[in-house]
Amino acid sequence: MSDRLTRDEVEEIVKSTVAQTLFNLGLDSSAPDSIVELRKDMAHLRKWRTSVDQVQSTTFMVALGVVITGVMGALWLGFKMLLIH
Repeated sequence: MSDRLTRDEVEEIVKSTVAQTLFNLGLDSSAPDSIVELRKDMAHLRKWRTSVDQVQSTTFMVALGVVITGVMGALWLGFKMLLIH
């Protein structure tokens, strides 16, 4: 007798394992509405992540602009002081 599993047995084990894992995560894989909600949640998380990335990039550019403006202002003030005296 062979100890090897048939393809059908392996597929059944995989399906059962995936279904149990999803159930443990709070998702009923047999309910289509649950799958739709999961997809919406994933889409929302992606939008949130890309928004956060964009805000971080914009914040860095604003901070860099403030620093450069401050340095240029200090240089201009120093230059004016040299011209006055």
